[in-house]
Amino acid sequence: MDQNYQYIFFNQVHSQTMKNIWGVDIEIGKSMLDYISYPEDREKAKMNFDRVLSGENFIVIEEYGEESLSRNYWENIYNPIQSDTGIIGINVFCIDITERQKAEDALKLSQIRLENAMDLAKLANWEFDPSNKILTFNDRFYSMIGTTAEKEGGYQISSDTYIQRYVHPDDVQPMSEIIESSLTENRLIFSQEIHHRVVLNNGEIRHMAFHIRVIPATEEESIHVYGTVQDITERKKVEEKLKKSLKEKEVLIKEIHHRVKNNLMIISSLLNLQSQYIKDEEALDIFRESQNRARSMALIHERLYQSKDLKRIDFGDYIQTLSKDLYHSCVTDPQRVELKMHVENLMVDINTTVPLGLIVNELVTNSMKHGFIKDAEGEINIDFHKDGDEFVLVVEDTGVGFPDDIDFRNTSTLGLQLVNNLTTQIDGKIKLNRDKGTKFIITFEEQYR
Repeated sequence: MDQNYQYIFFNQVHSQTMKNIWGVDIEIGKSMLDYISYPEDREKAKMNFDRVLSGENFIVIEEYGEESLSRNYWENIYNPIQSDTGIIGINVFCIDITERQKAEDALKLSQIRLENAMDLAKLANWEFDPSNKILTFNDRFYSMIGTTAEKEGGYQISSDTYIQRYVHPDDVQPMSEIIESSLTENRLIFSQEIHHRVVLNNGEIRHMAFHIRVIPATEEESIHVYGTVQDITERKKVEEKLKKSLKEKEVLIKEIHHRVKNNLMIISSLLNLQSQYIKDEEALDIFRESQNRARSMALIHERLYQSKDLKRIDFGDYIQTLSKDLYHSCVTDPQRVELKMHVENLMVDINTTVPLGLIVNELVTNSMKHGFIKDAEGEINIDFHKDGDEFVLVVEDTGVGFPDDIDFRNTSTLGLQLVNNLTTQIDGKIKLNRDKGTKFIITFEEQYR
């Protein structure tokens, strides 16, 4: 352009560009300012042209063009046209950088979002040079610990100085050992959290978590160790509250199991006391069976009270204890009837153990009371194991056998009614084998996992 901003030359690309962004057909001899329809863009263009005419050379990034057509970003290089008599015009090279600018804007936005996310998460960046044991932190780290890099002597600090200056005295040795072993053994930690406490200048203690990443060394470059450090003080406080709350609930649940067990034992004792006044043998037998049922349930709550798992117990151990108690209670001559057990130590949920415990109580009691009448001899076998996903309970005796004329699924006796109903309650299956004495087989799957 000349000194009056009139075109003296333009190439085809510029002509097409002006058509695209302003919707005009430009001509030699016409002022470029006349083609710019937006006043603010026209004013900026005039200011740039006047700077060139005053002798300046400069590069500027600008955005112009009608919104309805195409408003683009441009990198414009301005130079004055010189002659022997002075500056006679303006020379401009225009480079369309719209895509590049959009990418840069997107990157800036992404960086802003990342910065905001790191602020919210209380995260800071760091790097570590293993060759000289130097840590480099950013401003956010120093802000997290209530100071600035300037006050602390800069962004770089040796690992030894970092430990001495910031790490809580009780955490110094573990931190030193981790760093030292990593360097001496060439065993730098990858993708791991290292926790330690930081003592601030005001005496406040904060909890920090270092996240470590490693880029292994290559022939061209040395190893690169970097990562983030996060203030997890609030998380630690929440964790401590949760642990305390869980501990309180655990104590409460254990106390409930303990009281339920005591109440059931009281019921069992009351039944025992009451039975002393009963002369009728059939009624006395009913009282004793009820007493055993109460004791079988009390034993489960005792196991839950003692267990580390508040919802599950070792049912194999439970079967052994219950069966031995019943054996000593019901079998008057141990030489005549032998008790054999093959039980695996399997953990079973409380919702299953209560009905299952009553089932074991009924079946074992039946074998001991009705399997060996008069002076009959034999043995009672109890088996509890797992077959795939199924639990298998077997209670058998080599006694007189189950009567052929009685349907065990439809009987008037309370014991077998309980066994059938409780087996249904745990979604189990029950079978009776009468080949050699009496053999009940109950299979079920764990309902609560």
